Amino acid sequence: MMKHLITFLFCALCALVALGCGDDDRTGDTGTTTMDSTVGGCVPACSSGSVCCGAACVNTLDDPANCGGCGISCSGRCVSGMCTGGGVDTGVPPRDTGGGGGGDCRPECAASQNCCGGSCVNRTFAGSGDGRSDPSFSNCNGCGVACDMNRASSCGTAPTGGPAQCLCGTFAQCPVGTACVATGGTFSCANTMSDPNNCGAPGNMCNPGETCTAGVCGCGGAGPCGAGQGCCGGACVDVSSDAMNCGACGNECGVNAPNCNGGTCGCGAGPACREPTPGMLITPGDPGESCCGGSCVPNNASNCGCGVMCDVAAGEDCAVAGGGIIPGMGGGEVEICCGDPTLIGITGCMGGLPFP
Repeated sequence: MMKHLITFLFCALCALVALGCGDDDRTGDTGTTTMDSTVGGCVPACSSGSVCCGAACVNTLDDPANCGGCGISCSGRCVSGMCTGGGVDTGVPPRDTGGGGGGDCRPECAASQNCCGGSCVNRTFAGSGDGRSDPSFSNCNGCGVACDMNRASSCGTAPTGGPAQCLCGTFAQCPVGTACVATGGTFSCANTMSDPNNCGAPGNMCNPGETCTAGVCGCGGAGPCGAGQGCCGGACVDVSSDAMNCGACGNECGVNAPNCNGGTCGCGAGPACREPTPGMLITPGDPGESCCGGSCVPNNASNCGCGVMCDVAAGEDCAVAGGGIIPGMGGGEVEICCGDPTLIGITGCMGGLPFP
């Protein structure tokens, strides 16, 4: 009887101890999941390996918005609970799991793109021509690795293959001191210290005839020519009024337009006079006009070249000679003189065949 009483008292004591432990005041599953009651409330409770931030379960080992703890934000990637920046492009397409490139892009980037920060950018320029405005130019073979605007035209791969690199056209970027310039749609390297078409900077063209020395345009060892001038034979001349260099070096005005006005040859202040044209075989040509005293005067028997009068009584007229071995077929200097138009058209003003 005593033995049974002792057993009863022991069991009652155990029951009282169990009641004294009290209830667990935490909410949610206290088995395989956890509840972060100090940060937020997640219902149901977060699974093992996750943390409740606000009202969401996150993995603080790779979440860039909660890296290593709730509210710790990364501008790049979150790896093992630590923020990391950009890196060299390894050629492995970055994924939203944090792999490659220096960012955390969601959804994942294509294989032809790199993840920089939170954006997918092209690894190389997919077009042709000038690719300096393409995002790949500022992230060439690595996030934030920008090509030189003066020395390269795009980010791409060389014809022989290999990783992405800064290119000028299809070749490696230009050496220091040179510039990548386009000529007729083709990119090439130009020496800005000596190239008159890119003197001192890409696209800075010297005036015709000038040279580029140490990145500065000059004429004949002096400075550059002024506005309206050309460097002709090592000297600056006014090509708007110089009859020997009218409009451009070496453009000499002829007898029918001996004056240079605003870079254009003319007679006096007016346009050029009508030039004589040779006839064809025995067909007389047109003697045209001559510039006489700044005015165009028709050529005829009374004025066959500014005041020259032909002997009409002797059968002379103002005729056209020259124009080739076969008159009128081109070649040979065209001139006018007094004489028999038919004979002059064949033999020329001085006799003989009309060829140079």
